[in-house]
Amino acid sequence: MTLFLCYIITLFPLLETGHPCAYQDDKIYTVSEVAIKPEPIDGLEDFKKKWSRKVAYPKSALEEKIQGMVFIEFVVSKDGSIESASVKSGIGHGCDEAALDAFKQVSKDGWKPAIKNDTPVKVKMVLPFYFKIIKT
Repeated sequence: MTLFLCYIITLFPLLETGHPCAYQDDKIYTVSEVAIKPEPIDGLEDFKKKWSRKVAYPKSALEEKIQGMVFIEFVVSKDGSIESASVKSGIGHGCDEAALDAFKQVSKDGWKPAIKNDTPVKVKMVLPFYFKIIKT
């Protein structure tokens, strides 16, 4: 009876993880907790330029002379894809939606995942998008 019970106990982790040594770390880290921070495939500066070109300043925001920062919060997954992108704080008048939609479009190019202990991990990040009216 003891041998049978021992077999069931050692079999249970196999069924759950697929391998007794498999380790799934689904924790979402902050940027300060990882050795290598996530970044867009082509670099952050290129990403910001592409993002800026994709955002159309909403007409109502221009008319009301609305300026300010929209903060986009998101998770870079272990494979570099973006999850859970949302507006953390915004300025309204269509700016929040414009920044978020453009962020999602540009993020499809992919990101390099964060690394902790030589392993890719999920990381939550926040990036700002600044709306500023430039008179020409």
